[in-house]
Amino acid sequence: MPDEELDPTPRAERPPDPSWELAVGAEIDSSLVVIGHLGGGSRYEVFHAWDRTLFCQVAVKVIRPNRVDDDRALGGFEREIAIAERLQHPNLVRLLRWEPRPPRPYMVFEYITAQTLGDHLADEGEVSIPETCLLGIRMLSALHYLHSRSVLHLDVKPDNLTMGDPPRLLDLSLARSFAGPLKMRHTIGTPVYMPPEQCDHGYVTPQSDLFSLGATLYEGLTGIQAFSTGAPDATERAAEYPQLVEEAQPISDTGTVVPRRLERAIMSCLEKDPKRRPRSAIDLAIELEAVLEELDVEELQAWPKGTPVRPK
Repeated sequence: MPDEELDPTPRAERPPDPSWELAVGAEIDSSLVVIGHLGGGSRYEVFHAWDRTLFCQVAVKVIRPNRVDDDRALGGFEREIAIAERLQHPNLVRLLRWEPRPPRPYMVFEYITAQTLGDHLADEGEVSIPETCLLGIRMLSALHYLHSRSVLHLDVKPDNLTMGDPPRLLDLSLARSFAGPLKMRHTIGTPVYMPPEQCDHGYVTPQSDLFSLGATLYEGLTGIQAFSTGAPDATERAAEYPQLVEEAQPISDTGTVVPRRLERAIMSCLEKDPKRRPRSAIDLAIELEAVLEELDVEELQAWPKGTPVRPK
C-alpha cells in the first residue's frame, strides 16, 4: 500500500477503494480537468490532469471521498505537503501547489512521462550494468539531499523510480522527518523492499533507505526480487516479512554476471544490521561511480573523472 500503514487484510479480499469516479473531461475543481487516471492507494486517487492555473499537464493526488474527514489521512496530507514544499532537487518529483479545502483536498505535482523502473522490468526486463549504476547514483543524489535535510523516504522501490533523463524519485507520502534514529510506531512501506527494522517497528535511519535502494537495484540487474514475498495474513512476523530471516542470494548466484565491486556494493546495502550497510548515500554513490570508471563508459559517468565530489 503506497500511502499509509499496511493493512493486514490481503488486497484481494478488500473491497475496492471508494473513488470520485471522475471521467476524462471532468473537473476536480474549476482549475483542474481530468485527462486520465494514474492509479492510487487506499488514501489517494491520482489523476493526470490539465492545470488551468499553471497551464500545463500535471499529476494530482486527491484524497479519496471516504477519507476526506479522516484525521489520519488529513494528517498525512499535511505532513507530505510540509516535507515536499521545502525540497527542490533535480532527481525528486516537484510539488507545484495544493488545495486543502473540501470537497476534494489535493496536491498538484509535475507530470512525469518517463517509465518507472517497475514498468521497465515488466515490459523490457533487466537494466544494463552501466544504466543501473547511473540510475543508482542519481537516486543516491536524491537520497543524500533528503537525508541532509532530515527526511527519510521509506518507500524506495522500482515503482517509485523513473528511468528518464533526469530520473526521478517519486512519492513522498510515507516520508518522515527525523532527528536521529526514528522509532517506527506502525509498519509502513512496501513489504518486499523494507529493511528488517522497518518491518519490525525498529529504528529507521538513512541506512534504511539504502537497504530499499539496494533491493531495488538488485531487482533491476537480475529481474528477480532480493527477498521472497511474504504472506500478508501470516501470524508470524518472519513469514510476513521474510527479510527478517532470509539472506539475499548473491547476485553472482542468480545467473547475472556483474563486476565484483558492484555486487559487493549492492549486497552491502542488504545487510540486516544497518551498521554494516554503507555509511551514507555519498559513499555508495562513489562506489557505483568507481564501477562505471572501471567499465570505461564515459558517456554514462555521473561526473568527470577526478572531480572532488565529496566535501572536504
